[in-house]
Amino acid sequence: MPGVTYQSSTLQRPEWLADDLSAMCLIPAGTQAEITAFSYSDAQTLTLAAEVVTAGAGKTLNLVDSLEYPIPAGQILDFGTGEYLTLTTAAEKGDTALVGTLAADTEGGETYDWPGVSGRTVIPSGTLVGRTYAERDAGTGFGIADTATPDDEVFIVAFQNEYAEQDAGITLVRHDALIYENKLPGWDGFDAAAKALVRSLYNCLSYPS
Repeated sequence: MPGVTYQSSTLQRPEWLADDLSAMCLIPAGTQAEITAFSYSDAQTLTLAAEVVTAGAGKTLNLVDSLEYPIPAGQILDFGTGEYLTLTTAAEKGDTALVGTLAADTEGGETYDWPGVSGRTVIPSGTLVGRTYAERDAGTGFGIADTATPDDEVFIVAFQNEYAEQDAGITLVRHDALIYENKLPGWDGFDAAAKALVRSLYNCLSYPS
């Protein structure tokens, strides 16, 4: 179906949205995100392979998964309990090894959520965001939803914001809209509480495989 045009920008219906893209399924006027709650566009989780590596210079730490984004030389990667790796060689996208000076022995399986260095904050379409009533009253924007407590207000972001650090505006999908739950970003990794929350707020379908 055709998109809806706002101020010369055409917004396409996300693949996870089963409803028509109209004012009936979007919250009017938009709202703001609290961008400090979101990661840079090149953030990624690094997980070490199951092997022991002793501390020292010129050490190689192998990763379970290849890098999604490059990491420049000089970055200090914190794998916990003093296990710092200072990269002496830049790691490129697709690499499965990190080379540098290791401050303490690693045993394998450690993880590090590298925050990235791009300075660019992207909020993807389909992100589950939330805030408490106290945060709303204080004028605080939406962050990543707390699904365990949960937050007082929880919604799905309709359209991807490519440069949230320049404009933190986001559009939210009304509750009870029809969505394809299995098309939401990260759905397979949602825990039971998160899935139950989404299903309580939206009319959920499964996209045919």
